[in-house]
Amino acid sequence: MNILIVEDDSFKAKSLKDFLSSTYSKPTIRIAPSLVDAIEAVTDSTYDLILVDMAIPSHPAVSGEGSPLSFLSGGLDVLLELSSLERDDPCIVVTQYPEIQIGGKLFAIKDAAARIRSYLGCDVKECIMYNEDSKDWKEEMARVISTL
Repeated sequence: MNILIVEDDSFKAKSLKDFLSSTYSKPTIRIAPSLVDAIEAVTDSTYDLILVDMAIPSHPAVSGEGSPLSFLSGGLDVLLELSSLERDDPCIVVTQYPEIQIGGKLFAIKDAAARIRSYLGCDVKECIMYNEDSKDWKEEMARVISTL
């Protein structure tokens, strides 16, 4: 199982990686902490699953070079890249917010996957709200993964 996690928060990335490692036998997991890293990752390889955070920085932070720009909808750029490459890698959006901005409008997390599919033509299976203090996200992710 080849998996990409697009996530800049190292604690959340580790939590997602740990969950996937307990779900799959010896998955290959690549973490892309910025938009630049994520675009490079989807250009370099195809994936059996991509987890995408919506808010990611433009590029990795480099000491002495200033802070990268934070894009609240940077995850959509990753999905747009997949669409432009005519790829159908299954994706799950994992966010800490109850709404996702798509095309300048906010959509409830339960409606966002269908909106993203209709706007971008990407294979977004679900949008899941992540909360480290809850098991709900794990149960929801396990349910979605079982359908892949």
